[in-house]
Amino acid sequence: MPETLKLTIDDLAQRAGTATSTVRLYQSKGLLPPPAKEGRVGYYDDGHLARLRLVARLQEAGFSLAGIGQLLDASEQGRSLGEVLGLEDQVASTWASEEPLLLAPEELAGHFPGGQLPAELAQRALALGLIALDGAKVVVRSPRSLGIGSELSAMGIPLGELIDELELLQAETAVIAQRFTSLFERYMWAEFVARGLPTGEVRSLVGTLQRLSGLAEGVVQISLRDALKTAAAKFLAGQASELRTAGVLEMLQPLAAAAGLELDHTTEEG
Repeated sequence: MPETLKLTIDDLAQRAGTATSTVRLYQSKGLLPPPAKEGRVGYYDDGHLARLRLVARLQEAGFSLAGIGQLLDASEQGRSLGEVLGLEDQVASTWASEEPLLLAPEELAGHFPGGQLPAELAQRALALGLIALDGAKVVVRSPRSLGIGSELSAMGIPLGELIDELELLQAETAVIAQRFTSLFERYMWAEFVARGLPTGEVRSLVGTLQRLSGLAEGVVQISLRDALKTAAAKFLAGQASELRTAGVLEMLQPLAAAAGLELDHTTEEG
């Protein structure tokens, strides 16, 4: 069996990609159990990490700390710690966070062309929550996003513009997330509260929340894919004359067809 984690508060915050002040806040609100004491030092384990990630994800999804507390309290009534942690693991599996990456500033800059990360852009990344500071190190909360940004930057897109686009994307996805959260609140949570928050229905409710999250991601993925195809088709239609003149239209057509783009239709008027 894997060894149980034994983390200080700083270690726990780093693993969860958050600040120690956030850990203390959740603990003061009763959302995070106290650590096990060994002398004057408190140690946190896997269960604390799962709980911390759960609370953070529910808060990001639009739930207030008070609402999260009600959900956790309801789940704990009459249940063992193992059952509660099982609930947390169940939700965490849906909203699993990436393992944060701890880098020196020069290591982070090395992911971009020229090995440069201007201070202004670093400050913007910090404000957007893409990175956090841990002493002299930088915590990259999503290594996958860093990889994508690095690749796009290598393609020639200025890093400043990438951050502009990400800022817009965060705002747009926050609106989408709030819409689905509102649906959950109106049609599932409200009825659950009206029935007195019965503990026997907690797991079913969590399952519904998980399923709704997965469906929301699926809808967004399908919508984005279709929108990208439409935008690409319109772009190619606008370039049809130039492509034909350059003699590359026939070469491009099978590639476009493989991508599901109706290039013949988009270029008929060219």
